[in-house]
This record gives sequence, structure tokens and C-alpha cells, in this order.
Amino acid sequence: MRPQAERWCHLSIGIASVLLTIGIGYDFIFGTKLADFLVIIAGLFIGWVAFLYCLGNASFWG
Repeated sequence: MRPQAERWCHLSIGIASVLLTIGIGYDFIFGTKLADFLVIIAGLFIGWVAFLYCLGNASFWG
């Protein structure tokens, strides 16, 4: 994987993990609200985009 693609891969997976941790943690502690739900959905969306980006730029494709 190219170094720049690897940096973007790590950054986007890190952002998704932080969003999911904050959203799910806040949901368990204080209960569900629309803002928590949107943070969780944003984390899932960014996570899937990051996963597909990392998979597409993986070095085993050639």
C-alpha cells in the first residue's frame, strides 16, 4: 500500500472508531437520542468507506 493511502486508511478507521465509541458509550450511559444515533450512523458509514478504501488500496491486489 502506498504510504499516503496507508495514512488515509489509518486516519479514517481511527475516526470511525472514535465516533462509534463516543456514540455507543453515550447511548449506554444516558440513553438514545437522535444526536447519538446520527453519530453512530456516521461512524458506521465512515467505517465502511474506510474498509472499502483500505481493501481497494491493499498491496495484494497487484
